[in-house]
Amino acid sequence: MIQTYNEAELEIIRAGGKILARTHEELARHIRAGISTLELDKIAEKFIRDNNAEPAFKGFNRYPYSICASVNEESIHGMPRGDKILREGDIISIDIGLRFKGFCTDAARTHSVGAVSEEAKKLIEITEKSFWRAIKDLKAKSKVGDIGDRVEDFVRNNSTFSIIETYFGHGIGRSVHQDPLIPNFRADKKIRKLTLQRLPLHCVICIEPMINVGDKEVEVGKDGWTVRTKDGSLAAHYENTVIILQDGVEVVTI
Repeated sequence: MIQTYNEAELEIIRAGGKILARTHEELARHIRAGISTLELDKIAEKFIRDNNAEPAFKGFNRYPYSICASVNEESIHGMPRGDKILREGDIISIDIGLRFKGFCTDAARTHSVGAVSEEAKKLIEITEKSFWRAIKDLKAKSKVGDIGDRVEDFVRNNSTFSIIETYFGHGIGRSVHQDPLIPNFRADKKIRKLTLQRLPLHCVICIEPMINVGDKEVEVGKDGWTVRTKDGSLAAHYENTVIILQDGVEVVTI
């Protein structure tokens, strides 16, 4: 069942979204060659707690960290490590969830570490732009499937990149993951029923394109969390939490 929220609840979600946006801005200032992903995790957790919020990922399904930090061929859910040191030319996707006054928000960004290849620049650009294309004309009573259709059309029309089809966007609110599941790709018949769902007024969802330079296939690493491209190609991730309105959407994590 897709949850909806009253105005007082939406105000809390908006406030949490602002804290999360500032958390990403704080981390962006620290991303450089020589820093470890574990250091970035500690910076994020301190900033979140200093702003009277809690890391929503920490403890979620026993995940032990406050952020996911995915480097280069790591698509999503990269576990921070002290020995994972950023190098010039890397790209890093950082996914953060926080809980503020009982409500969650979730957002991801992909950053360049110093000078990166033209291919990496394009991947980051296409991934972010596909999100903004997905929310164009989205509003109450739009179909869930409209989101994935728009992402895939944009990616296919502007690149040779592929879209991960084994992970989804999602609803959010009192929990990090709620109904509905949101494909970031044009869905096949197997999940057609899901994509025909209508988005109700004042539901809150996370739209998060996950794009690979090469093939769409991914695999989970030995740590049980880190998702990598099977062919070793670069991957990027971009996500925001949005409120569905009568005539559009409100992005609360920017």
